[in-house]
Amino acid sequence: MAYGTNYVLKNIDLHIKEGQLAVLIGPSGCGKTTTLQLINRLISPVGGRIIVNGSDISAADPVQLRRNMGYVIQEIGLFPHMTIRRNIETVPRLLGWSRERQTARTLELLKLVGMDETYLDRYPSGLSGGQQQRIGLLRALAADPPIILMDEPFGALDPITRQSLQDEIMRLQKKLNKTVVFVTHDMDEALKIADVIILMKGGAIVQSAVPKELLRHPANEFVESFIGKRRTGSGTPETIGDVMSSRVICAGPGMSAVEAVDLMRREHVSSLFITDGDRRLLGQVTIADLQDAGLSGDPVLSEFTHTDIPALRLSDSARDAFSLMMHEHIDELPVLDDDGRIAGLVTRRSMVVSLARAVWQGDRRD
Repeated sequence: MAYGTNYVLKNIDLHIKEGQLAVLIGPSGCGKTTTLQLINRLISPVGGRIIVNGSDISAADPVQLRRNMGYVIQEIGLFPHMTIRRNIETVPRLLGWSRERQTARTLELLKLVGMDETYLDRYPSGLSGGQQQRIGLLRALAADPPIILMDEPFGALDPITRQSLQDEIMRLQKKLNKTVVFVTHDMDEALKIADVIILMKGGAIVQSAVPKELLRHPANEFVESFIGKRRTGSGTPETIGDVMSSRVICAGPGMSAVEAVDLMRREHVSSLFITDGDRRLLGQVTIADLQDAGLSGDPVLSEFTHTDIPALRLSDSARDAFSLMMHEHIDELPVLDDDGRIAGLVTRRSMVVSLARAVWQGDRRD
């Protein structure tokens, strides 16, 4: 793939085994999505060959090729005017499956992700983000393709839903034995789900290895830096990512106080971060706020939200976080991305655990 004399990918030599979950990861613009799109001929290479199941895909009909590969994207891409049933059955319908076979397959797939026939006649707008992403995954699996391509499928979801879907894809992968090529920018996600991690930079593969090998023997300083010294055990925490937890319990401003108390009880937390529909931070509500005010009339959380709470940015250092928490006597700080969306949470506990891990791992190496 090239733009004029500028090649997007450079000498990519990659072998993904059947039944393997391979993760492509790297900084923005490194070529991971381009690599994914070459596999099903959404774009065509200017040189080289791509072999799938022993055959050069350049000789295949591109439409037929894509119908034999599932494809899941971050934006989910469900058809809003179609019911859940018709969304899932899109490819089987194009392949000419009988009505009975389509229905049987749809019900089988819904059961796999803990859903049932009550969802069949609903529309995507009536589902949560996590449920929509599950339906997007089921649509990719509907015709039982041997290969599934996933382009940052969980990136737009909240941390709790993302973790749940990570567990889901790992369970389904083990049960169905599909070959999965998965693009992500999240190293924690890659380390959790991957059989093999392919780390890219500048259109080239820098290192391809199983997660343990990548952690123990990073190929160079770039790999070590991208993985994070916290994970490799090579130093003290440096970035917010080194000390940040992705588990953040959020609620909307319209949630009732009674529902909020129940949510805090179930999640074992003493506060909730209040966010808008795009997960942009609006403020925080604590259990003490609700207890002091009382719950008569079942008020909503917007009535109790503290809007002037401090927050960190992903670009901040772990030292900045530590200093702010110590000087201001703060127990937890939300971490925001460049658009003001919650990306994670730094707590005193996560800070101490990261520092302790670095010290103890350093002792073991001596």
